[in-house]
Amino acid sequence: MSIRTVVLFAALALQQFDCTVTTLFNTKLPYDTRGKLLITGESDAIQHNGKFYFYFNNWGTCNGIDCCPTSGGCASCCFTHLHTCVYGKNHSVVVYETSDLSTWIYRGEALPLSSRLPGTEFRPHVIFNKLTNKFVMWYEDRHPGQQGYAVAVADTPVGPFKTIENSIKMHGHGRSDGSGDFALFVDDDGTAYHVRDGFVIEKLNASYTGVTPEVGYLHTPKPSEGPVFFKRNGLYYILAGTGCCACKGGSSIYVFTATNPLGPYQYRGDVGRNTTTKVFNKHSPYNYITRAQASLVLKLPPATDETGAVIGQEQFIWMGNQWVTAQEKGHPRNHDLLYWYPLEFKSDNSIAQVRWQDKTVVHV
Repeated sequence: MSIRTVVLFAALALQQFDCTVTTLFNTKLPYDTRGKLLITGESDAIQHNGKFYFYFNNWGTCNGIDCCPTSGGCASCCFTHLHTCVYGKNHSVVVYETSDLSTWIYRGEALPLSSRLPGTEFRPHVIFNKLTNKFVMWYEDRHPGQQGYAVAVADTPVGPFKTIENSIKMHGHGRSDGSGDFALFVDDDGTAYHVRDGFVIEKLNASYTGVTPEVGYLHTPKPSEGPVFFKRNGLYYILAGTGCCACKGGSSIYVFTATNPLGPYQYRGDVGRNTTTKVFNKHSPYNYITRAQASLVLKLPPATDETGAVIGQEQFIWMGNQWVTAQEKGHPRNHDLLYWYPLEFKSDNSIAQVRWQDKTVVHV
């Protein structure tokens, strides 16, 4: 059996559509073109010149730990700072190239250890600046004395990225150290924004390598993290989830919308809860329907027919990390499963309840 036949993201080109129909599996990882399992971790993706580039934070092969049976419950593991895998100093950012979400080409380390200060690197996010023609990566490094975030730039989407700022102090009253999980978003006019735990939304400068004093806020029902940020039909969406620091079982999906990127934001509900569970149990990995923590929302163009006519709507694919689910021997953290789901929007622009499904079909 060839590697191609065992690739877990199978793509079938249909003659009646000028696109590729790809099946994304939530129960298995794909193999890249080298025949190796995809390296996974906190992630981000951009589309550039007809190709997608996925960035994964590689924590290495240390094993995941299931804390659900402990007194603290599923979400308690790495908050103690005792989890040497989560808080390791060896994290690097790897990048894959794909045109169809089926064939994954490993392009190496986008941010190698040599490109940053010693510290615990988390949550890489990349955006492209059309004015400077640079790819800009923001990330947490948590090196001694860091406040806020580090920023690296590259001339190509695969890097290597070189760090130009090691400690960008943020504005607003979010976390006391001005850091935490975050997401980046570039608006239609080229203005970029940063949202972080807290929750603080901040406008970036023109080069996307620094901040401005322009901020907005939103307030989650419970302490939350892991935001994602996107726009649909002129409405801005920020999705956040309850605390899950690389925990088994995932988190909620709180939905917020606004007509301005800095807000004010309206809370639209939690679409990530497990509706079959009546009572929350901190020891259960099934409180949340995806069993994953959000990393990104990938915008895909609508399907078209062979004449180029649009026959569908834009697709917004939520992707999260199913922590502590690696199926290989030793349960390595860098092979935890992913969860892909096409968000469904109601007539009032709210998001419908997310469901569990073993696979997701998308048009690319």
